[in-house]
Amino acid sequence: MTTPAFTRAIHLLYVPTLCCNLSCSYCYLGTQTSEAALRLDAQRAMPTLRHTLDALEQAGVLAFNVSLHGGEVTTLPQAVLGELFTLIRRHYLQHFDAINALGHKKSAPHIKTNLFRFAPLYDLLDKHKVSISASIDLPLALHALFRTTRSGSDWLARTLENLRLLARYPHAKKISATLSATHLADIPALINDIWFIHRELGFDMNQLNLMFAFGSELNRAAKGDATLVPASAAQQLQLYQALNAAFMGTELEEGLRRNWFDEFKPSYCTNAFNCGERFYLLQSDGNVYSCVRGQGIEAFHYGNVFEQPILDILDNGARKIALLHQQHGFDAACQSCTHLSLCHTGCPVVKFQHRNARSYTCELQQQMYADNPRSYPADTPSEQARYAQEYRLAMHPSLAFAAPAVPVAQQLMLPNDLTDAKNTLPALIAADPLLQVLFSNTVFLLELADETIALDSQLFKQQRTIHTLAAGDRILLHLRRDVLAANCSETIRNTLYLQLLRDTPVVYGDEQRTKQEHIFTYQIYANCLQTSARLGADYLQVDLSELLAMHRAHYQRGVLNNLFVTTFFLREYHYQKQKNNAFYHVQTANLPFQNFEFHYLT
Repeated sequence: MTTPAFTRAIHLLYVPTLCCNLSCSYCYLGTQTSEAALRLDAQRAMPTLRHTLDALEQAGVLAFNVSLHGGEVTTLPQAVLGELFTLIRRHYLQHFDAINALGHKKSAPHIKTNLFRFAPLYDLLDKHKVSISASIDLPLALHALFRTTRSGSDWLARTLENLRLLARYPHAKKISATLSATHLADIPALINDIWFIHRELGFDMNQLNLMFAFGSELNRAAKGDATLVPASAAQQLQLYQALNAAFMGTELEEGLRRNWFDEFKPSYCTNAFNCGERFYLLQSDGNVYSCVRGQGIEAFHYGNVFEQPILDILDNGARKIALLHQQHGFDAACQSCTHLSLCHTGCPVVKFQHRNARSYTCELQQQMYADNPRSYPADTPSEQARYAQEYRLAMHPSLAFAAPAVPVAQQLMLPNDLTDAKNTLPALIAADPLLQVLFSNTVFLLELADETIALDSQLFKQQRTIHTLAAGDRILLHLRRDVLAANCSETIRNTLYLQLLRDTPVVYGDEQRTKQEHIFTYQIYANCLQTSARLGADYLQVDLSELLAMHRAHYQRGVLNNLFVTTFFLREYHYQKQKNNAFYHVQTANLPFQNFEFHYLT
């Protein structure tokens, strides 16, 4: 059996149908759950998931987690559910070794369900060992009020019976509860109901996840005045403190400390550096969104698996999420926060809904960090400053490269004739034919996807352009054939000369300057270059894809990589010119060669 070569791994949420049999007051999916065509979804649920898993594998992408979400998954016919469970179990077993190597233990399907149809589906779920996350409202009195059927009926009694049944279910299970300001109006009742479910219904409430409702345009459009108000920061903290007072020292302490507030910890998607690099939601119509929070919102739509290549969709996700973070800015409090490296400023969907650059659970998170300093240590001032700059560079490059507000005072006296017209760098280049070739922006072109980028010297760029590359991207470098003859009488002796640096500063040399760190120097001889398939006989080309991918272990998150391009004999001429001409030397202390800057998604 051939083992696929995976170059990246993702978490895949699959929504086989948006249809739902309930009408929850805080649902952020709006009218999507009532307008879904269940019959159509049932027909395409299996083919879409099978197509996508195959396409991911062919693209070298491993779905290490495939979870079923909704809408309400259990509205689908039992036969369709059985097929989905079988496909997911087969996927986990087929890629057992690769998934295990990543530290994941997935072997059974997982669903998010409101439990409405749990009893009639019990045997099917048990057969496939399905892991279950059951959604309820706490306090339970609000379950009857806010989590009604489509006709508006209360089904709390049925919920309690299903919770008793879930308590006896022999496979992995947990309960999740979404809380608004109204849910937190009576915290003692909420605490009492946690104990009731634990002690009276027999469900181990250590397996509980708490979430907070957030404002949603789709929810407001669907519910109008029935929309629930999100919990304030003060209410979130009040809940956290009350739960600590009620459950510390009890049999539910482990759940409180480990699981209940898991969504707001660094391991969760809401605290990802860029969740668009790893978390994706697929619908049965083939559309891919960021997650359940972003479903139906164009800003979080990444593409369609039947219309675009998988890697294009995944990379579009990373770009869209980065853009959304950038649009809401870098909050001043986040810039100086000693836990920025854990939080990364929070969920982009909630930022989009709240029009706020800061995590909507910031105060709660800070309290959890303070209560668990070993698990979530604060960065030192120097660590914080360094990481803030790395985050600014990677997520908010326009801020990272902004000119300093205060000019740096001049520390030395330069020769008076340095600024003479004949001694400026443009004048020196104009007077030297070889320098004209060395600095030309027409001799090296980079082909990335369908885009051709003319490379220019970093000394003459009007603005900095940063690209994002990922495993699987095809990167071709084209060079004008005659550039190999510049300063070289026998082109067979010349080479294309590549240097890759990364922005992790190091200090070395007689002048002890701080410079970018070198990753590699690579040369390929002229006769080994191929005629350019895109630009014709006057140009040569070389494929850099594997060369760049081969060094992916040296690329770091948030750290810029800088590829310089020239020829061996032009590089020799540059250094000889520096020895011969002080005016040229002082103006080209930084590498003057054509360059290309990029982040690499590993």
